[in-house]
Amino acid sequence: MAYCPYCGADNGDATVCQKCGYDSGAVSTGPEYSQGPPPPYPGPPPGYQAPPPEFQGPPPPYPGPPPQYQAPPPGYAYQGQGYYPRSGQNDGLFTAALVFMIICTIVLACFTFGIALAWGIPMSVHASRIKKGLKPNTIGFGVCSLLFVGIIPGILLLVAPKDQ
Repeated sequence: MAYCPYCGADNGDATVCQKCGYDSGAVSTGPEYSQGPPPPYPGPPPGYQAPPPEFQGPPPPYPGPPPQYQAPPPGYAYQGQGYYPRSGQNDGLFTAALVFMIICTIVLACFTFGIALAWGIPMSVHASRIKKGLKPNTIGFGVCSLLFVGIIPGILLLVAPKDQ
């Protein structure tokens, strides 16, 4: 019993469907099914020669080990100072800015239910590093302190001498 692949009607042993007229006997098998797998690749044509590989020359010389760490010049990073030395004259200004930044961070954290700690603590740590001379005092950080932490620490950092 054969069923029509087009409409699904029962055709018995007939190759032509009685319902739709589809000829299931006329289906060709195609050359790819009747001939088997394709023949293997015969290789390059006779007389073909591959081009010779380009000569790259000798490899570059070994550059040697990486340079060793060099200590900063005298006067820098000496007895707790960083690369941006602070004079004793401006030490109070940076200390006041750091103290007000911590106070403003705590006050902002109370009013924003702790959300302000996400930027207040990293900015206070950065201000502490500026005070120690490990980070430069820039106008950008002073403006960010003015906008995001408080007016007093921002103004103090903007008034303090800048490291360029």
